[in-house]
Amino acid sequence: MTVDNTLFFALVEEQLAGQPQVRLTLRGTSMLPTLHDGDTLTLSRPAGRPAVGDVVLFRYRGGHLLHRVVQRDGDRYRMQGDNCYTREEATAEDIVAVLTGATREGAEVDWRGGGRRVLRRAAAKHLAHRWLGRDGRRRLRPWYFALLAVLMWAPLNGLGIPLDNYILGLRADHLLHASVYLLCPLFLYDLYGRLGKRGQWWAVWATAVAVGLLTEGVQYLLPYRGFDVNDLVANTLGATLGWVTLLFFLHYKSVR
Repeated sequence: MTVDNTLFFALVEEQLAGQPQVRLTLRGTSMLPTLHDGDTLTLSRPAGRPAVGDVVLFRYRGGHLLHRVVQRDGDRYRMQGDNCYTREEATAEDIVAVLTGATREGAEVDWRGGGRRVLRRAAAKHLAHRWLGRDGRRRLRPWYFALLAVLMWAPLNGLGIPLDNYILGLRADHLLHASVYLLCPLFLYDLYGRLGKRGQWWAVWATAVAVGLLTEGVQYLLPYRGFDVNDLVANTLGATLGWVTLLFFLHYKSVR
């Protein structure tokens, strides 16, 4: 007999009201690779506030989800499945139970150990989204291009910085030029809309290369700076590598 999801978890909540624990079989893949479809779970009534890293059963948009707590702010929680890229928000009142045990074919599952890896990945993703997501790019864009302007006009030759040494066989100043322009396509591509056409993608690359050409070309006119073809090549290589990386990640995101 198949039981409706809403009715099933209503029964789970009813059982938890009368006893401290319930056991059920997991269905779904949102907690892979930590928990697998078919694992036997032990869920317990919350004893205090769940901590970051706990796996909890909570009410969400008229249903129930079993995901991990990745962030807590007072009585508000953010949850995320170990196999998911989105987060859910819930309050302490929405949390029905906390996972206290899991077995797979009779063997104990280390669901906490897997959670530490997930939390590190979630924290890194959250940091990247905060600073390199759309809002983060909008905040950082003027600072990035201000940095390019400083590097273009400032009399760096008089600072005595030894940039003519070598790292892994490459000159340090060329590596610096390339690394600075890695982010140029990232801060430019929002200006071209959703980039649904191939020509728009090439426009992003061409604009990033043009920025590198402009910053290096201006130095030709400055008496305290100098134009270096190798620096221009490093700018172009950095912008191209950043452009290819941007293409890869946006394609990867779209196919998941």
